[in-house]
Amino acid sequence: MNADCNAICLGGPCHGLLTHIDQDIGILDIPIPCPAPGEDRAPYRITRERVRYWGRAEPYIALHWTGACACAST
Repeated sequence: MNADCNAICLGGPCHGLLTHIDQDIGILDIPIPCPAPGEDRAPYRITRERVRYWGRAEPYIALHWTGACACAST
């Protein structure tokens, strides 16, 4: 687990992916780990929700998938 990661993607094609963000509000385009042709990024909304994991002092920022890409059907 990367110590620099402060956010986790929930839902969609990047579900469970840990990443680092430096902003408090907005929608981010997260690179899809195993993209389908023509779909290399998916939109995720930054939320106030926090997700705690055992063994980690700080919770992750929850990024919720907006459901706005064609990759949802795969």
